Amino acid sequence: MKTSRPLLLSRSLVVISLAVGFVLAAGSAILSTVSTQGVAVASIRASTTQDTLLEINHLLASLLDAETGQRGYILTGLDDYLALYTRAAARLDEQLAGLAHRFEDSPAQQATLERINRLVAEKKIELSRTIELRRANKTGAALHIVDAADGLNTMNALRDAVRDLEQNELAQLAYNSTAVSRRATFFQRLGAGMLVVACALGGAGAILLLRRMNELEAMITVCAWTKRVKFNGAWVSFEDYLRARFNLQFTHGISEEAAADLRSEIRKEGAGGAIPSSPPALKHRPSFVPALNEGPAHHPSIKHA
Repeated sequence: MKTSRPLLLSRSLVVISLAVGFVLAAGSAILSTVSTQGVAVASIRASTTQDTLLEINHLLASLLDAETGQRGYILTGLDDYLALYTRAAARLDEQLAGLAHRFEDSPAQQATLERINRLVAEKKIELSRTIELRRANKTGAALHIVDAADGLNTMNALRDAVRDLEQNELAQLAYNSTAVSRRATFFQRLGAGMLVVACALGGAGAILLLRRMNELEAMITVCAWTKRVKFNGAWVSFEDYLRARFNLQFTHGISEEAAADLRSEIRKEGAGGAIPSSPPALKHRPSFVPALNEGPAHHPSIKHA
């Protein structure tokens, strides 16, 4: 016969299953939040990198504007070109300071920016010198400096350094994006796994709980003295309980042990045909066995010796 597990153990299993399931579900929610925060941080970093690239391009544009203003003024002597040069030269200092602030935490970018600062200083000296020569009406000398390879080499070196800044920023952006993507994928898989385990434990806890409820519903209360069963608020006989609860049809009999006890008591107390004044004290007398003072004639299943 299969025996049910103790209620205390089952209740502990239910509580543990539900608690672990809740913890895993909460952990999955926390991982989802952390992953979302990581994506948000990556988005901010990408936006910052885009702003840095834009400033780098503005720096290169200012260099080109300064050179354009210089050459236009040398060739034409118009103040409009001189104003273009003056505005571009003023922007260069501000842009270099802004980039230095952005690259405070990047030693590699700081080294490249220092190289750009030296090249910009050299280029500004060249531009300023040629403009001063043009103002002194020494156009030929100014053009000679412009035609020299030094200015061209400085400008090419500036373009290469600016390109290095851009490449380093793009490489860092790609690295961060890949790291965030891998981390988000890991968190998603881990969260999904934890959620599946939480659902499984929750389902197991629910099944155990339902099983315990069924077992509790199947338990009956039996009077320790009369052996009657409590059913729907009333104490009824075991036969009435089986008939009302399970709609069972049954008949009665007597076991060999009970029959032997009954014969023994009749021999002791009813010697000479006398009827005992009280029922025999059987070990297992069912409720359907009548008292012996009803007479032996009422028990055709009992054969007297």
